[in-house]
Amino acid sequence: MTPKVFILYALLCLIWGTTWMALKISLNYIPPIFGLGLRFTISSLILWPFLLRKKPKINRSSIAIRVYLSFSLSSFVAAYSLTYWGAQFIYSSLASIIWALLPIFVSILAHFMLPSEPLTLRRFGGGLLGLAGVAAILTSNGGEKEVQMAGVLAIFLAVALASVPNVYLKKHHKTVNPLHVNVIAQSIAAIVLIPLSFLLEEPMTTVWNSTSIITLVYLAIFGTVITWTIYFWLYNHISVNQISTLGLIPPVFASILGWIFLGENYGYELFTGGILVFLGVYLIHSRQVHGREGI
Repeated sequence: MTPKVFILYALLCLIWGTTWMALKISLNYIPPIFGLGLRFTISSLILWPFLLRKKPKINRSSIAIRVYLSFSLSSFVAAYSLTYWGAQFIYSSLASIIWALLPIFVSILAHFMLPSEPLTLRRFGGGLLGLAGVAAILTSNGGEKEVQMAGVLAIFLAVALASVPNVYLKKHHKTVNPLHVNVIAQSIAAIVLIPLSFLLEEPMTTVWNSTSIITLVYLAIFGTVITWTIYFWLYNHISVNQISTLGLIPPVFASILGWIFLGENYGYELFTGGILVFLGVYLIHSRQVHGREGI
């Protein structure tokens, strides 16, 4: 890993670790779907000029359109909406730990969609450990039991939904440009989410003050524009296994920030569940010496 790659990798982990606190704070002032729609509106408006300046030839084939729509509707609309909604009821660190399950879902789904990536016994065991971790997290005492469980299950479903477009993109990565997917999918998400918020929420109840504006702008610029740009750049410079480890580090930052600034107190169940999730992800993506896949 070159110094440039390492710096960008570390920066991405740090930013993603802080977005959970920003999200938790923003939900105190902005309805979830409306806030998400504004986030993608701002980020897409920033990204489009950079994309158009390169005068790209955007792929409009049926496969490319399906990739754009899957990333937009399944990940940016459905998964992110569930995450925003669920984050209202649980600790920011807990939400980030559940999202660390994404590599597990991707590995399981890839077994059926990508013949070159079968689900080995090691990966299957990692998946079971990850699920056991979520079960342990469900028993933690970070809030009212029934409400907390609804939040956990919502984000658990969000991670499952987000895995679909990731595998689909991997299957057709030679057909579409990842940057195009990023910009187009975010734009579609913004177009869908803003009207949807007026149907399901009361956007006019948004409290506009320095805190809500700062967190919204931070999530849009740092948590979306910068992070996804770095992510897709790294996608072309390091292995998929290295990319997958990005889910392990942000929860550490999220837990520390949640404890210091949000007063989040953690029970032993959260730590136990988090360790099981991380072990599960490690098993799925670890390799034996000599670079051979584990059993």
